[in-house]
Amino acid sequence: MGQRIVRIAAGAVLTGGLCLFVAPGVVAGGPAYGQGSLKAEADPDSGLVRWHWQGQGLSLELAQLLPDQTRAFFMGRGFSAGQAEVVAEACVFQGIVRNTHAEEPIELDLARWRTRGRAGADRLRLNRDWQAIWEDLGVADSARIAFRWALFPTEHRFEPGDWLMGMVMVDRNPGDQFDLVLRWSAAGTDRRAVLSDLGCAGEGGGQ
Repeated sequence: MGQRIVRIAAGAVLTGGLCLFVAPGVVAGGPAYGQGSLKAEADPDSGLVRWHWQGQGLSLELAQLLPDQTRAFFMGRGFSAGQAEVVAEACVFQGIVRNTHAEEPIELDLARWRTRGRAGADRLRLNRDWQAIWEDLGVADSARIAFRWALFPTEHRFEPGDWLMGMVMVDRNPGDQFDLVLRWSAAGTDRRAVLSDLGCAGEGGGQ
């Protein structure tokens, strides 16, 4: 069987000192989350945290991004300093999703995901939300296209073995703590998992 081709969001692997997969540091194994397990790994130098949840045929990795990394990334793609600051004020992760099931495809729609925190429940910030903001701010078309390709797609179907990388933006502030409610479908069945005690990177580093 030939190798399956997967789409990686263009420009999603950031440079300039960003470590997507942090070096082995403090590792904490969590309890079962919807028939899955959650682990956190912290970089001993930056303090940035990467979470890895796996269960029910789905693997999700979320790596914290510093506001400064987000600013630099988008200023390098045509955003002004003021426009990039709008993104830096959000909670941004580098995300990787894999379908680890041997036979079943999975379907993902980020519009169904929710965060839960002290301020209540909220949804993710999706590409359509950001594009309305960029239109109001007069962001150039080329920069808006680069932004769209950097984000994790709102909807995607993963065949067995498929994986995809992109930025995931949560409607929380830098430094906030929250739970993330995942929803997806596999073989026509809705699946759900709750990842507890995630955190947004602050200006000074991870949680």
